[in-house]
Amino acid sequence: MSSKRLNLIQVFRGLAAVLVVLAHTDLIFNQNLGQDFFFKIFNFGGSGVDFFFVLSGFIMFYIHQKDIGHQNKLGTFLFKRFTRVYPLYWVILTSKIFASFLFAYSPDTNNRGIGEFIKAFLLFPQDREILSSSFLGVSWTLSFEIFFYLLFGLLIWLKPKFSFPLITTWLIGVLLHFIGFIKLPQDNLLLKFIFSEYNLEFVLGCLAAYTLLNRKINYGIQFIYLGLFLYTLSAINYYYKIIQISSVISFGIACTLLVLGASSLELRKSLNVPNVLLFIGNASYSIYLAHGFFINHMTKILNKLQLDIFQNLVVLNVFGFIIAIIAIICGCIVYSYLEKPLLTFFKPKAVTT
Repeated sequence: MSSKRLNLIQVFRGLAAVLVVLAHTDLIFNQNLGQDFFFKIFNFGGSGVDFFFVLSGFIMFYIHQKDIGHQNKLGTFLFKRFTRVYPLYWVILTSKIFASFLFAYSPDTNNRGIGEFIKAFLLFPQDREILSSSFLGVSWTLSFEIFFYLLFGLLIWLKPKFSFPLITTWLIGVLLHFIGFIKLPQDNLLLKFIFSEYNLEFVLGCLAAYTLLNRKINYGIQFIYLGLFLYTLSAINYYYKIIQISSVISFGIACTLLVLGASSLELRKSLNVPNVLLFIGNASYSIYLAHGFFINHMTKILNKLQLDIFQNLVVLNVFGFIIAIIAIICGCIVYSYLEKPLLTFFKPKAVTT
């Protein structure tokens, strides 16, 4: 089966980014204004990260499954993947660090050691509190992305008879840690990262792509309905804290069903997807990296205005939506004038690598 471009998968990337924007709007509202955004109803938007991880696993396997075991494909794979993540990330991270030094944007940044700066730029795992206070808060998720690329690169570099046992052993370790059979030292951040339950969501995405490429799926719409149902239940449970359950189980499985259903449906027939949704999907990485900066500054400006009208919760929530929309638009501008030119610059080099 050829790797047909799946527009709905791109739309899902945009949806995941928007969910994260809404969740962070509430988080930053609390930090800067001391108010909840829309009664904290969008707190489940953090599940956009789970969605991103499942989508990444799906896209990697769907596009590169034929490269597995072909060592000559490794250089091109790694170059394409790393240039997709690092250049834009470095530009935005450097901009924030300069803002921190010049305008005291994040005063904690001045107190960080050179080792923490190096880790931040390389996306080497480190404490999320350090990332949030001094660098880019969302970058912890990019560390998982890079780790997944390296693991997939291992599948490409080695013959299956060598790589599969290694990956299987690692996966068993992740599962045993997930169910609590293996206890890792609380102070060993690297081990907890390597065997984190979040890695299972990349695997779920890979399984969805494998199923799509090797099985005829006739119930795409049913998978979508089931995925939406489970996602809604998970969002309700997240809000009301009815039962304690890992997001890998709640949102991860729901996202996997949505991805499998949408992709199988689109492979069977052509679907007309609005261009604006595709554009937001294309801009999702820029939106994801940059939205916090814009929301933070807009809410700080709102706080400094000290207008009585903002004491009205309805007005404040309306402004919250406006701020979220502006942050998304700013992310789209970053994509058009920064990320897209960077991708265009590196694309010819990927062909010759």
